[in-house]
Amino acid sequence: MNSTDGFVLMDSLKKLVMGWKRVVICMVIGGLCGMGGSKLLIPIYETRAVIAVTIDYTRTGALSDIQEDQAMRGLGSVIDSTQVREQVLMNAQAAGISIDETNLSVNFTLEREDFRWFLRVRDTDAVRATTLANLWAEEAITVLNSAMEHAIIAGHYQQYLDTLDYCLQRQAPEGMSSEPCAALDFEFLSAEIEKTTSAIRDEQELSFGLMPALQFFLAEEAPINTTAVLGTRSILIFSGAVLGLLVAVLIPNKEKE
Repeated sequence: MNSTDGFVLMDSLKKLVMGWKRVVICMVIGGLCGMGGSKLLIPIYETRAVIAVTIDYTRTGALSDIQEDQAMRGLGSVIDSTQVREQVLMNAQAAGISIDETNLSVNFTLEREDFRWFLRVRDTDAVRATTLANLWAEEAITVLNSAMEHAIIAGHYQQYLDTLDYCLQRQAPEGMSSEPCAALDFEFLSAEIEKTTSAIRDEQELSFGLMPALQFFLAEEAPINTTAVLGTRSILIFSGAVLGLLVAVLIPNKEKE
């Protein structure tokens, strides 16, 4: 940039300021054009269901923020799991709603706020969006309840395994131990430990690794929202106004200096 460029820029700014009326008119016209263009687009409706989560601290004791966050993220991964999504697709098709995996991945969004999960769904039909969001929430609760049952069973197995380990450690060299493990020999304990360990692995897999102390419920069903999402309209109006500004800048300034 040479020294004269600065003067050209200043002259252009002065002319733009002098023609402020033209700038305002062009920006207003551009904004109105953007608003008109948004009317031609298919409206998008959004709704959400809410799943609330609590933790039974009487079972876990005090937890760090990191531990609570891990527990919440684990539950969220179940809500957004492939198993849940595939079942939602099947339930939607059974309800007469045509939807595929691509549509689901684009229009289904899971968001977290503290101890709540928001299941957001967008669709061009408000009623269909509500139906899909509630189908998602219902299936998520079903899978979570099943997973929690397996998590509780895994916890019971773990308590049993701890008892077996205790008895194995109490075994005397001659194969006998003090009460209450006196009737349990080494072979039995070894076999039970192996069987219980395998059962724990199976139950943990079915539980998605959820913490047994988690409690959850459907706090809000998705309502029918007849107000279209305003994001696209706002962008078009803003873009139209900016385009109007550029047009005003490019139009030769006929204002008297």
